[in-house]
Amino acid sequence: MTKHTDLYPGQFRISRIQLINWGTFHGYFSIPVARKGFLITGGSGSGKSTLLDAMSAVLVPQNHVKFNAASQQDLGRHNGRNLVSYVRGAWRQQENTQTGEITPEYLREGATNSVVALTYDNGQGKQHTLIAIFRLNGGENSVGQVKKLYGLVPGDEDVDKLSPLLTRSLDSRKIRALYKGPGASFTPTYATFADRFRKRLGIKNVEGQLLLHRTQSAKSLSSLDQLFRDYMLDVPDTFTRADEAVEQFEDLRQAYLRVEDVKAQIDTLAPLPQLHSQRSSAEADKEKAEAMSEALPAVRTRLVAEELDYLIRAFTAQLAEAQSQAEALNAEVAHLDDAERLAAVAVTQLSAGELDALSAKMETADKEIEHRTKEFQRLAAAAGAWTDDYEFSPHGFAELQANAKLRIADFEVDFAKLTNEQQEAGVAARDAATACAALDSELRSFSSRRTNIDKALVELRSQLARDTGYAESELPFAGELIDISPQQADWEPVIQKLLHGFAATLLVPEAARDTINQWVNSRNVGTRLEYRTIPEFASPPASARSPRQLIHKLEFQDHAMAHWVRQHISRRFNYECVDSVAELDKVTTTPAVTRDGLESRPKDKDGSTRFIKDDRKRFSGTAWYRVGSTNTAKIELLRAQLTEAKATARATAKQVQNLNRKMDILRSQRDKAQQVLETSFQDIDTASAEARRRDLQEQYDSLASSPEAQALAAAHEQAKAKLKDARARQNAAQKHLGNIENELEHSTKRRRIIGTVPDIEDQDIAKAVEEALHKGKRKLTIDDIDARRDEVQASLQSTARTATRSIEDANAKIVSVLHTYLAQWPAEAADLEPQASFAGEGIEKLRFLRADRLADFRSQFLELLNGSTVRNLSHLTTDLRRARSDIEMRMEFINKSLERSPFNGERTLRIDVKDARGQVVQDFQRDLDAATSHSLGEISEDDTEAALARYHALDKILSRLGSSQPEDIRWRNVVLDTRKHVSFVGRECYPDGTTANTYQDSASLSGGQAQKLVFFCLAAALRFRLAEPDQDVPTYGSIILDEAFDRADPTFTRTAMSVFTSFGFHMILATPFKLIQTLSPYVDGTIVVKYDEPTINGRPQARTGYSLIDASTYQDPDHAQP
Repeated sequence: MTKHTDLYPGQFRISRIQLINWGTFHGYFSIPVARKGFLITGGSGSGKSTLLDAMSAVLVPQNHVKFNAASQQDLGRHNGRNLVSYVRGAWRQQENTQTGEITPEYLREGATNSVVALTYDNGQGKQHTLIAIFRLNGGENSVGQVKKLYGLVPGDEDVDKLSPLLTRSLDSRKIRALYKGPGASFTPTYATFADRFRKRLGIKNVEGQLLLHRTQSAKSLSSLDQLFRDYMLDVPDTFTRADEAVEQFEDLRQAYLRVEDVKAQIDTLAPLPQLHSQRSSAEADKEKAEAMSEALPAVRTRLVAEELDYLIRAFTAQLAEAQSQAEALNAEVAHLDDAERLAAVAVTQLSAGELDALSAKMETADKEIEHRTKEFQRLAAAAGAWTDDYEFSPHGFAELQANAKLRIADFEVDFAKLTNEQQEAGVAARDAATACAALDSELRSFSSRRTNIDKALVELRSQLARDTGYAESELPFAGELIDISPQQADWEPVIQKLLHGFAATLLVPEAARDTINQWVNSRNVGTRLEYRTIPEFASPPASARSPRQLIHKLEFQDHAMAHWVRQHISRRFNYECVDSVAELDKVTTTPAVTRDGLESRPKDKDGSTRFIKDDRKRFSGTAWYRVGSTNTAKIELLRAQLTEAKATARATAKQVQNLNRKMDILRSQRDKAQQVLETSFQDIDTASAEARRRDLQEQYDSLASSPEAQALAAAHEQAKAKLKDARARQNAAQKHLGNIENELEHSTKRRRIIGTVPDIEDQDIAKAVEEALHKGKRKLTIDDIDARRDEVQASLQSTARTATRSIEDANAKIVSVLHTYLAQWPAEAADLEPQASFAGEGIEKLRFLRADRLADFRSQFLELLNGSTVRNLSHLTTDLRRARSDIEMRMEFINKSLERSPFNGERTLRIDVKDARGQVVQDFQRDLDAATSHSLGEISEDDTEAALARYHALDKILSRLGSSQPEDIRWRNVVLDTRKHVSFVGRECYPDGTTANTYQDSASLSGGQAQKLVFFCLAAALRFRLAEPDQDVPTYGSIILDEAFDRADPTFTRTAMSVFTSFGFHMILATPFKLIQTLSPYVDGTIVVKYDEPTINGRPQARTGYSLIDASTYQDPDHAQP
């Protein structure tokens, strides 16, 4: 039965606490709580906080409860208490001797229950009992496994009768049946339970509950800001405003992304018109070049025939003229021949033939001199190959021949040495040329495709795809779907080697199995082909146990078969990549490989371990790499290698040329030395021959010195000269006549071979060919027409090749554009394929996007941009701007509460609100103003820049407001939590309103001063939260303080208690022994909590109990007077 009382009648105060198996309170306990005030004391670690935490388990939501909160502030860390430790009865930590693990020791193992009940009495006959039941089954030791049931029962109910109902399970049906009176309710949901008891007890809201719980550890309140921000002020509406704006902005963002998506499609397809034009132009150039090449022989034949016809006419005219000239010269020579013969007879008759004999001898002497002079010149040229220092005498000539013998003797050795060097250089030059050719071929091959796979295999796949109708992208090689992570570049040689064979495996869809098998079986594929049929749904890859496994060093392409490739590698190539041989030995269950390529396998059943190191030559360099989705790196490497190889080839070729030149010089020197040896001095002695000639001349001159002889001789010489000249002209004419006859015959024969000149249908092409042949030539002759034809043919072939490359380049780029487009927008594949022949369709798609889709989406975007998102942010701006005035209005209620009790003598305490917005908040509000200002106005469709400016201004704000990144969440709380945009300053005022002291926070105060400041403000906050403005005392009165006033002196303790009691609060205090007598006037009930560790059934146990005492006469047993 409840008692009626005059002590705050109508106010609910705790009248009894009941516990069943809570912490070290083992069993059932019923603790009466005095209505005036209740004091809980005891030694350190006795269980005072355990009792207070039991009340918190009932009064505080589980996600907000902090057990033993007062001591946590002192410890600076979490103390390890939780709901499980209380339900199980954790009482000490024990070390497991086998594992070394520190684990708690529980009083209650297996299935167990804890019950906490608080009875409230309003002193006017109304009582309510709040019940919390917690259960853990055997083996359950986590907070999430605790089963809960909360009850609100009218009256002061004993909960000890619940124990029989909880032995097997938490049976809510039986418990509800036990308390089935009117007004009783049970629920497993705390929020429902709390709503019910708040209405019964007069607690206005959840914030009031939380403030009551925070009050329990009031000494941990370090500043006025913390108190008022976290426990007096409600969470501002700015968070809801921001959430609404973020949600509505998503529609705008999607509209923007659609616009950007269309623009991205346009940008992707934009190169197509130019590429199509390039291809068309190149095709026209190629067609013209090929037509001109085809017409070139006919044009050349026509020009040659025309030139031959002209030459035949010219040579025929020249022949008649040359024949006439030859006949005239023949007659002249016959006449002059008779004249010379008559002059010779006259000379012979005068000298009886002696002059003729001397003349013949002089002619022979002249020939001998000429012969010896030529021999000397030849000898001088030969000797000059190695020396020009020799004496022209028999002795000097003998020395020269001796020197020549030495040159011949040295030749064999020097020539053999040069021959060896030349052969070695020749081998190097051929090797370099072969390497250049191989690299050039490989570079051309790789430049014509995007893959690292061998050319033969790629060409085989192309043929297979063409014949079977599958796209090459549907038949990838495994290596094309794999990339080595850039961060793992130092592992690439090893990975390339390990995956070399698998990379060349052709992957075939399961649906294509029969078609591919038939195709491969029906022909000689010319190389080794390995392929696998891949199911549509591959099994998940095996989980990689170690972060060092090979799979972690790879990246995979976005392809339907990439999942299977990943699964296959994780299963078949589960190598662990280690840095040293020592680490290699530690890997025993999987294959392993070092960075240098040494592989190990798990130990075989026979105890042996297999190791492999493959450094064959074919694995040197990087040209053999197969793994990689593109071959860009390999092409760059091949280009560098080709440049280096060409430089080597040029150097070795030049070395061969130099050695050949030296060998030619050496052979020439040998031949010329041989010439010196084969020559006698007599062959070059011009001096004796010239002396003989002078003697003959003197004899001739003596015999021919008579005047008559001189006249006849002169006449004879003149006749001979005229005859000689005439015969020379006759010979020239005959030669000229023969040349003309030959030219005429040759031209006639060539013209006869040509026959009829073919007609050329396309005269424009014929004219273009003729212009090309005449280009750069003032006159095209029959002698240079073939050379010019070859030049034009080469030029046309070059033009055709260039056009072909341009066509191929355009086609490749068209395919690349379409492939990129379809990869990003696969839904468009119904109308497009990544083939060059679909360029027209791609251009049509581009025109459609530019003309229709972009305009539609841009219109939708602008409509949303000018809509509700900006209005929502404008409301948010208004809320932020007036937040401080709203808080100041709320604080007036607190200040009115503070005026009810003096703070220090006659002085009272007043709380002022100050602006505390930091730079981050100011920047945010400035950005918000800019984004929502009317300066941007209504944006038209033509003003793209303004639209984007507004969108990006909004996106900058709302993306961050909606972000889930920790740093953005912290920023969001800073800029939106208007409670933190102000600070609170306490002013100690005289009755006339003047300020005596100002308190920014409690950091600069002593412990007692800080508690005094906080408790005064806390009392005002409690008054604000728990009482209506017109109430003298709040309907709910019980306030719990843990370690209360432990730093304050007795005077302040009494002052603070007077403050709380003046506000009409029921104080339940847990405090040390030293304050018992100081607090005794404010309480009418005191218990001492005691802790003991008795031995029960041979085992130490923990037990907490209590006893009632008279606080006014009680002494601390540790400080009792003797």
